[in-house]
Amino acid sequence: MRRAILGAAVLGLVACGNRHREQHDPPRDAQRQPRVIEPSTDRVGPLPPYAIRGDGVGPYKLGEKLSELLEQLSSGPRLELFEIAGVVHRNVIRAEDDTVLIGGEQASTASFIAVIGGAGVASTESGIHVGSTHEELIAALGPELDDPTRARDPRLIVPTSLPGLRIVLDAGRVAAMVVTSASAPPRQALECQRPTGDGSFGACLTSAGERVVVGGEEVSIKSADGERLITALPRQPGLLFAAPLHVVAEGRDELVVITRTDESASRSWWIAAYRLEGARLVRTIDVTQLYQLSSVNSRWIGADLREVELYLELVSRADGVEVGGLLTTRSAAKSATKFRDVVVISPASVSRRRGKSAPIEASDAGPTSAASPAQAPRVTVDAAIDDRGMPPAGSAPGWGRGSIDGGGAPAPAPEPAESAKP
Repeated sequence: MRRAILGAAVLGLVACGNRHREQHDPPRDAQRQPRVIEPSTDRVGPLPPYAIRGDGVGPYKLGEKLSELLEQLSSGPRLELFEIAGVVHRNVIRAEDDTVLIGGEQASTASFIAVIGGAGVASTESGIHVGSTHEELIAALGPELDDPTRARDPRLIVPTSLPGLRIVLDAGRVAAMVVTSASAPPRQALECQRPTGDGSFGACLTSAGERVVVGGEEVSIKSADGERLITALPRQPGLLFAAPLHVVAEGRDELVVITRTDESASRSWWIAAYRLEGARLVRTIDVTQLYQLSSVNSRWIGADLREVELYLELVSRADGVEVGGLLTTRSAAKSATKFRDVVVISPASVSRRRGKSAPIEASDAGPTSAASPAQAPRVTVDAAIDDRGMPPAGSAPGWGRGSIDGGGAPAPAPEPAESAKP
C-alpha cells in the first residue's frame, strides 16, 4: 500500500514538470536570425616570396596583358607612364609595395618584370635574390653568358643558366633582377681564341688574338702574351667601359668604347668603335651620341638627373650595332631598396662606316662638352617606339611620368641641346 502511494506521488510530480516545460518551450515555427558572413579582406592567391623563373616572377608572367595584371593587385591600379623621347617609352605597374615592377608597351603585354626587393620578395630556385653577392651569383647561376656578338656594361650580368635574366650589380651585390623575354643566342664560332689574363680582357682584333688593358681613361692593346704594346687609343674622358664585339662578316672583333659626358643640365652616352689594321687603329663607328637626358626630361619621370643611370647592352649586326639596356633611378637614402625604378630602354641602332675606314685622330679622344656638327647624333631609334613616343602635330611635345587615370600632366618640351641641333 505504501509503495502504491509513493508511485502515485512520483507520477504526479513528473506530470507537473511536463506541464511546466510545455508552457515555456518556444514555438516550433519561430524564425531564426539569418547569419551574415562578411567577405574576407585577406588577399587571395600566392604570396611572396615568389620564384624568379625564365617566364616571370611568381604570379606575374611575361606576355600577359597589362590590364589583366592590374586586376591582380589588391591595392588598386598603380600604372605609370615612363616617357622620354628617344630614351624610354614604357608603361610600368607597381606591385608588392613597389618592390616588383611590371612593364610593357601601352595597352600591350608585359615585356619585362623587375624585382628590387630582397629575399622576402623573390628569389631564384638556387636562392639568389636582391642583396646576394657577385660570388654567390656566379656559384649558383653559373658564369656569365658568353656570346662574342654581344657586349654589356660590366655592372650588368646575364647568367648562362637564365639568359633572359638581367642582374644589376651595385657595390658587388645584386641591386635589381629583371626578367625579359630574351633567349640564349646561338654562339658564333671564332677563328681565334680570345686570350685571358689578369687586369685585361681578350679580343680577336686579328687572328693572333690580343689583350686589351683598361686603366682609368686609358685603353691600350697588347699582344696575346701581354708582353708587347701594339697600340693605344687616345685618352677617353668619361670612359664607362670598352669591350670586343665580333663582326661576323669579317671574322674578327672590333673594339667598342662607351663613354658618358656630364654637364650641369645634361648627361649623354656615346659610342665609338675601332678596328686594328696592322699596328694602326681605324674607326668603324664615329663618336656618336646614343642617349641624352636633361634636367627637364628627367623630371618627366620624377627623378633628378644625377639619380638616373643607364646600363647598356650591345649587339653586333650585319651593318652596325644595336644598343639597348636598362634605365634606373635611385631610391631615397632611407629606402629599403637601392633603386626606385628599373625600366627597359628603347633600342637604338648605329651604322658602321661604309667604304674605307679613317685612321683615328686626336679628336677621337671622346666627345667634348659641346659636340661639333660632325659629332651630332646619328642614331636610329626603333621606329615603332619612336612614333608612339611622339605627340600628335600641334600638341604638347611630351608627357612625363604620371598615372594613366589623370595623375600625370603634359610637360613642355625642353630646348634641344646644342650638340643635338643640326
